[in-house]
Amino acid sequence: MASGSGGFDPELAGVGGPVESLTFEELLAALERVTGQLASGELGIEAAADLYEQAEILYSAAQARLAAVEARIARMQAERANDAAAT
Repeated sequence: MASGSGGFDPELAGVGGPVESLTFEELLAALERVTGQLASGELGIEAAADLYEQAEILYSAAQARLAAVEARIARMQAERANDAAAT
């Protein structure tokens, strides 16, 4: 378990591998599971802190993936606008 280790724990987060290998959809599903566990109020303080840490890691990874996709779409739109202006 992470227990204050400062890293991602796939087992604790309920996923099958490192955060880098997860798709955006898998990140969201894992984040929903983790936040559901936190919201249940059935965890001790240390377990809740460990899960909160996992939620932060999952959230950051999902945000990074989303930003990358948004940048890709913006590039494609700019290229299309440039192509249209050139004709």
